[in-house]
Amino acid sequence: MRGSLSLIAAGAALVLVAGCGTSVDLAKSTSARSTVPATSGLKAPVPPGPVDPEELRRINPCALMDDAALKPLGQPAQSRLRDYSQCSNYMKDKNGEELNLTLSIGDLTIGQPDAGAEIAGLPYVESELDDKTACFLTAITDTNPNRGITVQAGRRDKGDLCTPGRALLESALARIRKDAPKLELAKNTLVDLEPCTLVSDTVVATLVGEKSRKRPSGAHACSWNGDGVSFMLTFRIGARPDTVAEAAGTTPVNLGDGVTAQQKPDDDGSRCRIDWSHATFPADEERAEVIALDYSRYSGKVAGEDPCAKLQTVAKALIPRLPKR
Repeated sequence: MRGSLSLIAAGAALVLVAGCGTSVDLAKSTSARSTVPATSGLKAPVPPGPVDPEELRRINPCALMDDAALKPLGQPAQSRLRDYSQCSNYMKDKNGEELNLTLSIGDLTIGQPDAGAEIAGLPYVESELDDKTACFLTAITDTNPNRGITVQAGRRDKGDLCTPGRALLESALARIRKDAPKLELAKNTLVDLEPCTLVSDTVVATLVGEKSRKRPSGAHACSWNGDGVSFMLTFRIGARPDTVAEAAGTTPVNLGDGVTAQQKPDDDGSRCRIDWSHATFPADEERAEVIALDYSRYSGKVAGEDPCAKLQTVAKALIPRLPKR
């Protein structure tokens, strides 16, 4: 089945492509498409061949959604960088109808491609909501687990959203293979790091046990899961944690090496989050490259356990392995 999606995953993904004020009907489901049209409006074929997943880390997703890519689809709005590898544009199609596009690089792929299903020489997954208000298209660039370049196209009313979504995906692949545009980042950026390699098994064992399961979660995050517990390390572009501390209800904690983070435990004592700004983000002084650590115990609070103290230990072990601030 091409690109079957779980109900929850489809609903969550639609939030990213829905315009401001759009509600998401979680009762909607997805279905496989029986055909994949051979053309999508590109003037020239996309060169086939593999794409190096490591080379994708620095690509500027909004540069893949410039006027050259979007004007053939309608009337572009301003593209908005959501994170290192995610950009959105809430535009109008050629008929003046709503067309909300989000392009993500390195996200986990939901669903498996049919045998022989390809786009520009890469395995390809395509699916849409049954009511045709969203389409999800992914070119798989990495396996174990499957990750790729994904376009999500959505609107309030039903329509043919897979055709413009496929056109944008093909355009992005062509641009990446010809002259991949790069993000402008600080010298001590985190963007090139693989989070799954930065925390030792010994340190992870203190959090989630010795038999934890490690799994990348996109290009800039990694999760470890044990028996009823989980730990996640994420690098992202976002608001500076210290500037939103009051609104977020966090408190400062000194991690040493000149790092003051923000910390927030859950009221029931089963979860904690610690994050801090690591590097400036040249394109927006109000945002930064942020490191976030999350710990959750799903089986309920354990007597004497302090999740925040555990995360502080992990953070202190992590800091020396990062580029100098």
